Amino acid sequence: MVSHPCETAGDLARKLIQDELAACVHMLPAGESIYSWKNEICQEKETLLMIKTAADPKIFTERVLDAHPYECPEIIGFEVSEGHREYLDWIEQLSKGDS
Repeated sequence: MVSHPCETAGDLARKLIQDELAACVHMLPAGESIYSWKNEICQEKETLLMIKTAADPKIFTERVLDAHPYECPEIIGFEVSEGHREYLDWIEQLSKGDS
């Protein structure tokens, strides 16, 4: 499923929630990133998204890659082993994303 990339971090956050791939997306204030890409030093303002999901990592990654405007976006997962059970259940309930 190929779609047009999202234009903003908010667009991507809304899409992930709408598609039931995230229960919550926290958008941190835009920061400045300096990085090397294709033999060039680049500098851009970027918004970091903290996405709370219980979706299958493969499905989640494919959908983000499909919607993200970058050729190679940062997608890093952290497994949560402990937390407020009610909150973790809420994430599980809203973000299975297995369709």
